[in-house]
Amino acid sequence: MSDAVPAAPAPKPGSAARSLVSCLLAWFLPGLGHVYLGRKGRGAVFCVVVLATFGLGIASDGAASLVDRGQALTYLATFDNVATGPIELLSRQRTYGRIVYLLPREENHPERVELTGRLRDRVRSVTYEYGNAFLLTAGLMNILLILDTFDIAVGRKD
Repeated sequence: MSDAVPAAPAPKPGSAARSLVSCLLAWFLPGLGHVYLGRKGRGAVFCVVVLATFGLGIASDGAASLVDRGQALTYLATFDNVATGPIELLSRQRTYGRIVYLLPREENHPERVELTGRLRDRVRSVTYEYGNAFLLTAGLMNILLILDTFDIAVGRKD
């Protein structure tokens, strides 16, 4: 009996373009990459789950993360928000009244004061932390879906 691990299946011809397109579609709208790859049922379920999680985050007064150069983890949280796709712009608009990703460095900068004031108003909501958790979870789920479409497109997964 051999303990050899079977080799990974060879990529299909044209899989580089197919995998790129499926990943971009999966980012653009959760589940769309799966639909593109012929997995319509899975794609529809994934779309509903991620969008419902995102919607719960918005409804629960969750706030989109901003990059604060002094706090390294804000880069990860902002990247996670962006992983949800273009729909993430809704959370930014709702949180800050405009599309913004970076908190100004200067403490007394008028824009920084306004943005932190908007965040403080959200923190007063009882469901704020739940909303943030839902928004971050939607982004993490979509990252996993993007990776799943990549694996399917290159033939690593059936």
